Amino acid sequence: MNKAVFFDRDGVLNELINRNGGYYSPRNLSEFRICKDSIEVTKFTKSKGYLNIVVSNQPDIERGYLIKSDLDKMTKILFDKLILDDVLYCLHDENMCDCRKPLPGLIYSAKSDWDIDLTKSLMVGDTEKDLGTARNAGVKFYLLNNIYNINIKTENRIKELQSILAIL
Repeated sequence: MNKAVFFDRDGVLNELINRNGGYYSPRNLSEFRICKDSIEVTKFTKSKGYLNIVVSNQPDIERGYLIKSDLDKMTKILFDKLILDDVLYCLHDENMCDCRKPLPGLIYSAKSDWDIDLTKSLMVGDTEKDLGTARNAGVKFYLLNNIYNINIKTENRIKELQSILAIL
């Protein structure tokens, strides 16, 4: 069986957009920027034998704020710049399908597709939904610290994405 690092996308691998006083996913290609540490981190985790899998809610598709072709171009940039094995999205809005985080459907899908041992895997995210997903899937979770998630209670908080290098 394989082990994996499950990465949330927005706020972890790519930058969030400050819009209307909050932090949000990019809605067009011109807003999409890879976080500086993402390249080094995905190279390192891959060198340690982990699969690198992105699991991300992308409800702006259903909401009409993001077109699928732009999401596809963003995904291509992720694959071109980072060392990734798979990218899995939930494109649904707030209706709780089994793939929308905090439910574990995306992780379970990756587990099945890639023969992953979840007890040897971990997730890095930046929101309460990411924490819930990891808990629901039985995966160890690391919260990437940011101003917008200061109130989330978790035992594993990392200051920057590169902090994961010392953990593995």
